[in-house]
Amino acid sequence: MMVSHTWLLGLLGATQAVVADGSFSSASWDGWGGGIHNNRWTDSQAITTSNAKSLTRTCPGLSYQYGVSATPVVRGSNVYYPTWNGLFVALDYTTCKTHWTINVTQLIYDYAVPSPASAIATYPVSRTSPQIDGSIIYFGTQTHALLVAADLHNGKILGMVPLHSHPLAVVTMSPTVYKGVIFAGTSSYEEPAPLIFPNYTCCSYIGNMVALTFSPHTGLFTKKWDIPALPSGQGWSGAGVWGSQPSIDTARNQVFFGTGNLYSYPPEYGHCINSTADCLPAGVNQEAIIALDVSSGKINWVRRVSPLDAWNGACVTVPIDTVNCPSVPPGRDGDFGMAPGFVPKRTSGLEDDVVVVAQKTGVIFAFAAGTGETVWMNDISRMQGGGLSWGVAVDDKRVYYTLPYSRFDVPANVSSTVFGAASLVNGSVLWETPATHNSLALQPPTVAGDLVLYPRAGVVDETPSGYLTSKGALTVLDRSSGSVVTEVELDVNFQGGIAVVNEYVLFGTGYRNGVNFVGNGSLYVLKVDGK
Repeated sequence: MMVSHTWLLGLLGATQAVVADGSFSSASWDGWGGGIHNNRWTDSQAITTSNAKSLTRTCPGLSYQYGVSATPVVRGSNVYYPTWNGLFVALDYTTCKTHWTINVTQLIYDYAVPSPASAIATYPVSRTSPQIDGSIIYFGTQTHALLVAADLHNGKILGMVPLHSHPLAVVTMSPTVYKGVIFAGTSSYEEPAPLIFPNYTCCSYIGNMVALTFSPHTGLFTKKWDIPALPSGQGWSGAGVWGSQPSIDTARNQVFFGTGNLYSYPPEYGHCINSTADCLPAGVNQEAIIALDVSSGKINWVRRVSPLDAWNGACVTVPIDTVNCPSVPPGRDGDFGMAPGFVPKRTSGLEDDVVVVAQKTGVIFAFAAGTGETVWMNDISRMQGGGLSWGVAVDDKRVYYTLPYSRFDVPANVSSTVFGAASLVNGSVLWETPATHNSLALQPPTVAGDLVLYPRAGVVDETPSGYLTSKGALTVLDRSSGSVVTEVELDVNFQGGIAVVNEYVLFGTGYRNGVNFVGNGSLYVLKVDGK
């Protein structure tokens, strides 16, 4: 663990979280991270350690082929979510009645018939948590990497635009809306393409972050800026932008996001594999946290944290496809599979605002929001594991995480997943709770009241993908101690994000893994009994 001495806390008493600057209103859940801070923390006090055991399912029967994994978005009595069988649904979760649905698969094919490669490698669905701006709801698609605008009240499609021209580009990151501007990044199925397609020549995709506005009168999107993560035409590829949702620093007019690993690189930079991040030339922003000016897209700062890390699907063939795998041995595949959560100093009692983010390698960072300076960092896996993806939750005292693999030196049929909390002061681990029932967990937690809620994916068995065919559970912990308050067993595996709104908990089960059908999943609506 490393702490910057210039960033020690002035512990004059951390202020209680306020809705405007820390947690967000219990009356809604916006986007993947719950609000523009992407911190997965609600001010709801309706569900607590004293009543969580009474959580009861209120809308049975909301079943969908493959299931639901995006964090549902909630406004008023309505919940909005995409499904893995190609629908987008608006539902009144208090009456369990569907208002409208969009056939996303048909929308994608009406826009353009996918290329043969895209039809094989990508799904004609949405998997993003949507964003609402007034009477318009926005969501991204996998095939064609579209950003779609629809009427919030009836689901009518108002407009759509591709965010990337590469045939295997997708939108996996959920968008963020701030002052009428939509921010979203793209990633790509070109990363596994050498494994899917014989003789595929890898690679040409470059990750990007885009800012757009939309006019409901004309049905047209206008691009404000489009910032690539890598230089073009020089042999660099990859650095997708795929996890959680961009976070916003309103005081500095900044938007933050993270990037992934490289797919390929120019041979003359091969020596950077065993060097530091500074070995890479300027503009090669692999595995980086980036702060951009909201208005212009100007890069305010970049923090690159890894030496050259290049990996693609060719690196897992047996034997390794040395034509397409960029290095042997391959890179660590150490993405930032999330955007950071923004933490205002008035919320935390810190000396200044910070952004908190976890890397897939098992390291959690806090960076100064204004400069990108490292406030602290901690390898919570102790160089033994990793897998941190999709986001963390942050309140006024702690950073909560799901570490899927705390150790790699255990048998394949033994889980090493832990749910944990680290100090917002210095990153030190405060508590860790092993996942129960020898289970794997992959998705981020959500903080509500005195609780932290975790998705438990499924049980580990003799096969690497055994958790996909077992039942997951909602695991509810005391956020101060990490002790288990209750668990709710679910219908199938659980790889979705959790939204908490007042006395309700909403999430999806099931997943589409591209290998086999693991059973129908559901949209779950749970409510505290007696409320």
